[in-house]
Amino acid sequence: QELADLMGIHRNTLRLHMKRHNLVRQYSNLSNHDLDILVRTFKEKKPESGLQYVTGFLRKHGLRIQKR
Repeated sequence: QELADLMGIHRNTLRLHMKRHNLVRQYSNLSNHDLDILVRTFKEKKPESGLQYVTGFLRKHGLRIQKR
């Protein structure tokens, strides 16, 4: 969404152009074990934080993960 906004186009238009040029956003290659360690470490520091904060923490560190 951020890139589409910077380019002044709709996100669906950006996805179409990316698909045409075989550019694919991929999820981070991270094992469940490593993800568990990261989430556990975050929750130890901020136990009251919810899923949105954990997701933001992971994104801040350059990780893109599926929500399930």
